[in-house]
Amino acid sequence: MGEVAVMHSEPLQFECNDRKLITEKDVHNLPSNEERMHGEKSSQSPDHKKINDLRERGYMEYGCQHYRRRCHIRAPCCNEIFDCRHCHNEAKNSIDIDQKHRHDIPRHQVKQVICSLCETEQEVQQNCINCGVCMGKYFCGTCKLFDDDVSKQQYHCSGCGICRTGGSENFFHCYKCGCCYSTLLKTVTLAWEEQCIKIV
Repeated sequence: MGEVAVMHSEPLQFECNDRKLITEKDVHNLPSNEERMHGEKSSQSPDHKKINDLRERGYMEYGCQHYRRRCHIRAPCCNEIFDCRHCHNEAKNSIDIDQKHRHDIPRHQVKQVICSLCETEQEVQQNCINCGVCMGKYFCGTCKLFDDDVSKQQYHCSGCGICRTGGSENFFHCYKCGCCYSTLLKTVTLAWEEQCIKIV
Protein backbone atom coordinates (compact mmCIF):
# COMPACT_ATOMS: atom_id res chain seq x y z
CA MET A 1 0.00 0.00 0.00
CA GLY A 2 1.28 3.47 -0.84
CA GLU A 3 2.40 5.80 1.90
CA VAL A 4 0.23 8.68 3.05
CA ALA A 5 1.85 12.04 3.63
CA VAL A 6 1.08 13.33 7.11
CA MET A 7 1.10 17.03 7.89
CA HIS A 8 0.86 18.77 11.23
CA SER A 9 -0.33 22.20 10.20
CA GLU A 10 -1.69 25.05 12.28
CA PRO A 11 -5.46 25.01 12.96
CA LEU A 12 -7.36 26.50 10.04
CA GLN A 13 -9.48 29.62 10.22
CA PHE A 14 -12.45 30.25 7.95
CA GLU A 15 -13.71 33.72 7.07
CA CYS A 16 -17.48 34.05 7.03
CA ASN A 17 -19.58 37.07 6.06
CA ASP A 18 -16.32 38.95 5.36
CA ARG A 19 -16.21 40.01 9.01
CA LYS A 20 -15.73 37.14 11.40
CA LEU A 21 -13.02 34.52 11.63
CA ILE A 22 -14.26 31.10 12.62
CA THR A 23 -11.82 28.60 14.03
CA GLU A 24 -11.84 24.85 14.65
CA LYS A 25 -13.26 25.55 18.13
CA ASP A 26 -16.42 26.90 16.51
CA VAL A 27 -16.60 23.80 14.31
CA HIS A 28 -16.69 21.52 17.34
CA ASN A 29 -19.44 23.61 18.98
CA LEU A 30 -21.86 22.76 16.20
CA PRO A 31 -24.73 20.27 16.72
CA SER A 32 -23.44 16.72 16.63
CA ASN A 33 -23.44 14.58 13.49
CA GLU A 34 -25.68 12.12 15.33
CA GLU A 35 -28.30 14.84 15.81
CA ARG A 36 -28.22 15.62 12.11
CA MET A 37 -28.38 11.90 11.21
CA HIS A 38 -31.66 11.59 13.12
CA GLY A 39 -33.08 14.78 11.66
CA GLU A 40 -33.13 16.75 14.89
CA LYS A 41 -33.65 20.43 14.19
CA SER A 42 -31.22 23.03 15.37
CA SER A 43 -31.02 26.77 14.91
CA GLN A 44 -27.85 27.65 13.05
CA SER A 45 -26.43 31.05 12.27
CA PRO A 46 -25.22 31.71 8.71
CA ASP A 47 -21.66 31.25 9.96
CA HIS A 48 -22.51 27.88 11.50
CA LYS A 49 -24.19 26.84 8.26
CA LYS A 50 -21.00 27.64 6.37
CA ILE A 51 -18.94 25.63 8.85
CA ASN A 52 -21.43 22.78 8.53
CA ASP A 53 -20.88 22.83 4.76
CA LEU A 54 -17.13 22.67 5.38
CA ARG A 55 -17.64 19.72 7.71
CA GLU A 56 -19.51 17.83 4.98
CA ARG A 57 -16.76 18.20 2.36
CA GLY A 58 -15.81 14.93 0.68
CA TYR A 59 -18.88 13.06 1.93
CA MET A 60 -18.97 9.57 0.32
CA GLU A 61 -15.96 10.47 -1.87
CA TYR A 62 -13.25 8.77 0.20
CA GLY A 63 -12.65 5.36 1.67
CA CYS A 64 -12.02 1.82 0.53
CA GLN A 65 -13.98 -1.23 -0.57
CA HIS A 66 -15.07 -1.79 3.04
CA TYR A 67 -16.07 1.68 4.26
CA ARG A 68 -16.85 5.15 2.92
CA ARG A 69 -14.92 7.38 5.31
CA ARG A 70 -12.70 10.44 5.38
CA CYS A 71 -9.74 9.16 7.35
CA HIS A 72 -7.05 6.50 7.48
CA ILE A 73 -5.92 4.66 10.60
CA ARG A 74 -2.43 4.12 11.96
CA ALA A 75 -2.16 0.50 13.06
CA PRO A 76 -0.82 0.29 16.62
CA CYS A 77 0.65 -3.16 15.96
CA CYS A 78 2.93 -2.30 13.04
CA ASN A 79 2.76 1.52 12.97
CA GLU A 80 1.65 1.50 9.31
CA ILE A 81 -1.21 3.46 7.74
CA PHE A 82 -4.26 1.74 6.23
CA ASP A 83 -7.71 2.76 5.03
CA CYS A 84 -9.40 0.53 7.62
CA ARG A 85 -8.88 -2.52 9.83
CA HIS A 86 -10.03 -4.89 7.08
CA CYS A 87 -7.48 -3.43 4.66
CA HIS A 88 -4.81 -3.99 7.32
CA ASN A 89 -5.86 -7.57 8.01
CA GLU A 90 -5.99 -8.46 4.31
CA ALA A 91 -2.53 -7.00 3.72
CA LYS A 92 -0.91 -8.47 6.83
CA ASN A 93 -2.41 -11.94 6.40
CA SER A 94 -1.56 -12.26 2.73
CA ILE A 95 0.20 -15.41 1.52
CA ASP A 96 3.05 -13.09 0.54
CA ILE A 97 3.69 -12.35 4.23
CA ASP A 98 5.88 -14.67 6.26
CA GLN A 99 3.53 -16.69 8.45
CA LYS A 100 5.23 -15.66 11.68
CA HIS A 101 4.63 -11.99 10.82
CA ARG A 102 0.93 -12.33 9.97
CA HIS A 103 -1.46 -10.64 12.38
CA ASP A 104 -4.79 -8.86 12.81
CA ILE A 105 -5.06 -5.31 14.04
CA PRO A 106 -6.21 -4.86 17.66
CA ARG A 107 -8.93 -2.43 16.56
CA HIS A 108 -9.83 -1.20 20.02
CA GLN A 109 -6.22 -0.07 20.47
CA VAL A 110 -6.16 2.28 17.46
CA LYS A 111 -5.16 5.70 18.79
CA GLN A 112 -4.25 7.75 15.70
CA VAL A 113 -6.14 8.61 12.50
CA ILE A 114 -5.16 10.69 9.48
CA CYS A 115 -7.69 13.02 7.86
CA SER A 116 -8.17 12.17 4.17
CA LEU A 117 -8.71 15.81 3.23
CA CYS A 118 -5.91 17.69 4.98
CA GLU A 119 -3.72 14.69 5.96
CA THR A 120 -3.41 15.79 9.59
CA GLU A 121 -2.60 12.96 11.98
CA GLN A 122 -4.48 13.18 15.27
CA GLU A 123 -6.05 11.23 18.09
CA VAL A 124 -9.23 9.28 17.31
CA GLN A 125 -12.24 11.61 17.12
CA GLN A 126 -15.11 12.24 14.74
CA ASN A 127 -14.18 15.69 13.43
CA CYS A 128 -10.72 16.66 12.16
CA ILE A 129 -8.92 19.01 14.56
CA ASN A 130 -7.35 20.87 11.64
CA CYS A 131 -9.90 21.30 8.84
CA GLY A 132 -13.03 20.44 10.84
CA VAL A 133 -14.35 17.87 8.36
CA CYS A 134 -16.47 15.03 9.71
CA MET A 135 -14.38 11.91 9.13
CA GLY A 136 -17.37 9.59 9.41
CA LYS A 137 -21.09 10.25 9.89
CA TYR A 138 -21.22 7.08 11.95
CA PHE A 139 -18.48 7.10 14.57
CA CYS A 140 -17.81 4.72 17.43
CA GLY A 141 -15.08 5.79 19.82
CA THR A 142 -14.97 2.31 21.36
CA CYS A 143 -14.45 0.36 18.14
CA LYS A 144 -12.63 3.25 16.41
CA LEU A 145 -15.06 2.86 13.53
CA PHE A 146 -15.82 5.59 10.98
CA ASP A 147 -18.35 5.20 8.16
CA ASP A 148 -20.15 7.74 5.98
CA ASP A 149 -22.61 5.15 4.69
CA VAL A 150 -25.19 5.25 7.48
CA SER A 151 -27.73 3.30 5.40
CA LYS A 152 -26.27 0.24 7.16
CA GLN A 153 -27.90 1.48 10.39
CA GLN A 154 -24.78 0.86 12.44
CA TYR A 155 -24.94 0.71 16.21
CA HIS A 156 -22.63 -0.35 19.00
CA CYS A 157 -23.70 -3.34 21.08
CA SER A 158 -22.15 -3.01 24.52
CA GLY A 159 -22.98 -6.65 25.24
CA CYS A 160 -21.03 -7.92 22.23
CA GLY A 161 -18.44 -5.16 22.53
CA ILE A 162 -18.55 -4.45 18.78
CA CYS A 163 -20.48 -2.40 16.23
CA ARG A 164 -23.25 -4.14 14.33
CA THR A 165 -25.53 -3.22 11.43
CA GLY A 166 -29.28 -3.36 11.01
CA GLY A 167 -30.46 -0.81 13.58
CA SER A 168 -30.36 -1.11 17.36
CA GLU A 169 -34.17 -1.04 17.48
CA ASN A 170 -34.27 -4.29 15.48
CA PHE A 171 -32.01 -6.37 17.71
CA PHE A 172 -31.54 -7.21 21.37
CA HIS A 173 -28.60 -8.70 23.20
CA CYS A 174 -29.15 -11.88 25.19
CA TYR A 175 -26.86 -11.84 28.20
CA LYS A 176 -27.43 -15.55 28.84
CA CYS A 177 -25.77 -16.74 25.65
CA GLY A 178 -23.90 -13.56 24.71
CA CYS A 179 -25.45 -13.10 21.26
CA CYS A 180 -27.65 -10.58 19.48
CA TYR A 181 -30.99 -11.66 18.03
CA SER A 182 -33.77 -10.09 16.01
CA THR A 183 -36.49 -8.49 18.12
CA LEU A 184 -38.95 -10.50 16.00
CA LEU A 185 -37.67 -13.63 17.69
CA LYS A 186 -38.36 -12.13 21.09
CA THR A 187 -41.92 -11.09 20.22
CA VAL A 188 -42.92 -14.53 18.92
CA THR A 189 -41.27 -16.35 21.83
CA LEU A 190 -43.26 -15.79 25.01
CA ALA A 191 -40.70 -17.32 27.35
CA TRP A 192 -37.50 -16.13 25.69
CA GLU A 193 -35.21 -16.89 28.60
CA GLU A 194 -36.42 -20.49 28.78
CA GLN A 195 -36.05 -20.87 25.01
CA CYS A 196 -32.58 -19.35 25.14
CA ILE A 197 -31.46 -21.99 27.64
CA LYS A 198 -32.82 -24.73 25.35
CA ILE A 199 -31.03 -23.26 22.32
CA VAL A 200 -27.73 -23.12 24.17
